[in-house]
Amino acid sequence: MDGQDRDAYLAAAAANLTFNAPLGEQRAADLVRRLAPTGAGWRALDLGCGNGELLLRLCEVHGIDGDGIERDAAGARLRATERGLSDRVTFHSADAATWDRPADLVVNVGAGHIWGDAARALAALHRLTAPGGKLLFADGFYQASPGDQVREIFGDRPGLGALARLAVDAGFRPLHVAVSTLAEWDDFESDWRAGIERLGTPQARAFADQRRDEYLDGYRDVVGFGWLILTPA
Repeated sequence: MDGQDRDAYLAAAAANLTFNAPLGEQRAADLVRRLAPTGAGWRALDLGCGNGELLLRLCEVHGIDGDGIERDAAGARLRATERGLSDRVTFHSADAATWDRPADLVVNVGAGHIWGDAARALAALHRLTAPGGKLLFADGFYQASPGDQVREIFGDRPGLGALARLAVDAGFRPLHVAVSTLAEWDDFESDWRAGIERLGTPQARAFADQRRDEYLDGYRDVVGFGWLILTPA
């Protein structure tokens, strides 16, 4: 499989998802509630925003403005226009690692790899989170010892406690720590594969089959996904 084919499969998978993460509607609503501004004039920032859905909900519910950063933000811009939020939420097609303007409410979901690993991501995000603000940092972690195949796919990952300690080491205080449920994972993986299945080609189905086997026989119940709401210490 060449890079172009893989990119097409990943785009098809993402297009079938509300959130490109194991995130259900109940948790999404709870996160939006917990991330409510605590002062006037707050601005949101989502680094690696994908389709922009979580940022749009935050800005819509709390009546704030925001910026979303993604290498290709065209789809997120269209979504903002369709929701009547393009005057409040600006999506930038850029490398999120180059963004240097802090915000009061910062979001980074499943995109810590932008900076290399969780420790470097948290250090960078600390510089971008205004004093008194909040950061939503969500990333994968090992909740059980991984086999060689799983480690080859996901690389080195901390446990949940170690992930929280990395946040503290970076200068944050954890306000809320939670993990995706197995049901959220199952829905995410199924919907992810369904997007690729819709392409209908033998190659796409083979790619979806490989992902299903990797999940069901490998990282299901081994890789967790943590949701950390943090504030600068």
